[in-house]
Amino acid sequence: MPDYVIISLSIVAAVAGILGAIFLFVRGYNDDLAQAEADLTNLALALQERTDGVFQSTENVLRDVVSRIPQACLQAHEFDGFAAAQTTKATLVGACHSLPQLVRIDLVNARGRIVGSSTPRPMTDPIYVKDTSYYRALATEPALTLYLGEPMRIRAMDKKVLSLARKILDTDGNFLGLVVATIDIGHFEQIFKDHLRTHSQAITLYRRDGIILAHCPVSERALGRRVWRPNTPLQRLIGKNIPTLIRDVSWIDRKERVMALHPLAHYPAGLAVSRTVAELMAGRRLESRVVAFFAYLMDIGIEAATLLGLRHVRTGILRAASESYLSRHDVLTKLPNRLQFVEDLKRTFLASQRSSTDFALHLVDLNRFKDINDSFGHAVGDEIVQAVARRLRERLRKTDLIARIGGDEFAIIQRPLRNRQQAIDLATAIQSAMRIPCTAGSTEIEVGLSIGIAIASTDGRSSNEILKAADIALYAAKSDSTSSYRIFDSGIKDARAERRALEGALKAALENKELDLFYQPILDLATNQMWGCEALARWKHPTKGMISPLQFIPTAEESGLIGPMGDWILEEACTTAMTWPQPLMVAINLSPVQFRSRDVVASVRAALEISGLPPHRLVLEITESVKLTEEATAALRKLKALGVSIALDDFGTGYASMSYLSSFPFDKIKIDQSFVRNMLTSADSRAIIKATIGLAKDLNMSTTAEGVETDEQLNALRLAGASQAQGYLIAKPMSREAIASFIADAPKPQARKRDEASRAVA
Repeated sequence: MPDYVIISLSIVAAVAGILGAIFLFVRGYNDDLAQAEADLTNLALALQERTDGVFQSTENVLRDVVSRIPQACLQAHEFDGFAAAQTTKATLVGACHSLPQLVRIDLVNARGRIVGSSTPRPMTDPIYVKDTSYYRALATEPALTLYLGEPMRIRAMDKKVLSLARKILDTDGNFLGLVVATIDIGHFEQIFKDHLRTHSQAITLYRRDGIILAHCPVSERALGRRVWRPNTPLQRLIGKNIPTLIRDVSWIDRKERVMALHPLAHYPAGLAVSRTVAELMAGRRLESRVVAFFAYLMDIGIEAATLLGLRHVRTGILRAASESYLSRHDVLTKLPNRLQFVEDLKRTFLASQRSSTDFALHLVDLNRFKDINDSFGHAVGDEIVQAVARRLRERLRKTDLIARIGGDEFAIIQRPLRNRQQAIDLATAIQSAMRIPCTAGSTEIEVGLSIGIAIASTDGRSSNEILKAADIALYAAKSDSTSSYRIFDSGIKDARAERRALEGALKAALENKELDLFYQPILDLATNQMWGCEALARWKHPTKGMISPLQFIPTAEESGLIGPMGDWILEEACTTAMTWPQPLMVAINLSPVQFRSRDVVASVRAALEISGLPPHRLVLEITESVKLTEEATAALRKLKALGVSIALDDFGTGYASMSYLSSFPFDKIKIDQSFVRNMLTSADSRAIIKATIGLAKDLNMSTTAEGVETDEQLNALRLAGASQAQGYLIAKPMSREAIASFIADAPKPQARKRDEASRAVA
């Protein structure tokens, strides 16, 4: 074998070795980091419960002391005498000895003087605490009842203490004084010391303003200082008072640390449990040496190739090795990508067939990830993806596999699987891991996950079928607001396949002119005559029969078919209105998608020109889902300039109705049928209808009430002052031919004739 071939093979082996070692090193480090975050979070939660318990038991003692004060002594002229009595001292001594953390309990009057104490020595000289933060706060802030003070040292007792003070009110509810518990900080330090597991681990009890109340390992330098530097992410996170993970430089030892912050449940304080990043890296030193050794071997091989004139080997081998790794791994998370995942899924399936073992496939998708990218930027989105990847990894076993198979989608192969419950347990654990908001820079974002699960033994005869089953379950989970995960079963419909089939059929229906328009009459309540009609799209499917607009309109919007469909509806409705025996109004709904993806002004202008319909007979209805951006508002103003009217549909069902009315001068408000349906039985619905009609009149707008089905509703609307009514009581939607006959039989409105004549004269 030629020398250059041997050298080339040696270089290939060296490259493969070092890349493999690097991969193991990086993945090992990420695993260590994820495990450390989980350990820190769990420890912070455990200590939070323990520390909360210490303060809770102390407060209970203070409550008990206050409850023992007789009613007659809850007055300024009686309180001092009660506090100085021997029976009171006995009560305070007993209370102080009831808990190991208590050093003393004092009663303080409204002037800030200690008038009773659990200390055995008599108080010969008056002692005032007016300068303490707890006295100033409780004496001056009426809403404050409890205050946690700063740490201090009692040199005579050689103890570090902090105070928990509770306000005492007199019989009239005025400030009478305080009961103050002095707590030994050493009690917390011992609790924390018992939970230290590594050399660099630190546990800090901090007040919500950042003041350190206790720290372990014990540090005189740390006590009383702040846990943050000014204007840092740590300061902002502690201020938000929610559990979180952060990586930052500690103000105490100036080392970079991974910190788990957890607020106390009932007190203005929290716990920070941390480890240095350097210590986390220490466990990877052996791998570092392996990487260095392989790098040394590869360097020798490359130098040898260079000496033999094989410079192309160097660049070619390195490029091939790099491309091989990158083609199968996600650059952002360092996880296997879709290509690698598909291969692993096939191998896992074949292995399970041979060994008669089972596995589960979990597809995990981030909820509203597009909103995160749009609101915070793609850099923050990338950090969120990395954080989610870490949290998912920490919930897996060594035998499980995780991959990033899309922008916000992960896949987990849970192997081996003992039973169905084990898959549910993993899904539950993943959801629990995401309850703590993710931190990206200085931003905290709550991230929800949807999970679709397929069980290999029951949900597919091939790896592709299992993947499809998990995908169907994921889509079902995302569509179900009551569940964050779904396990595939045959009863779950493939909603996306149905939607694709519906989309194809809808496209064919549009091309083959299978769609039709029905028209529902609208009654003018002032004249009791027809005002006009609303055009409603209908689709009679060749095999499924009539398909509701609630089904095919969303499909048209998602597929982009709403554009040509909307143009056809405009042209058809305007053309039909010109054939009516009376010059009635025609109302047409516009989709939000038409404003985003189409020149809606050009579409309306074209429909008017083709049909010859006078613009004043056309009413265009929009809902609040049409965002009134500058472009949308400009389009609406151009439409009004053409002479058409603009109506706000489904008024009151959204959150932006009032702001909508102030953003654009609408001609009409349509009262949603949900209010009309309940108006006779619900005072709230009647009030909303009455307020809407009054508001419309004040803004010089008309109103149309939808969904009128009874005479009682119609009479109530007429009395309330509504302009028009629409519903089954007046008439159901009908075909083009039927509406023409209906209009022909309807009495011709005299008011409209006079209006038309005056307009012609003008």
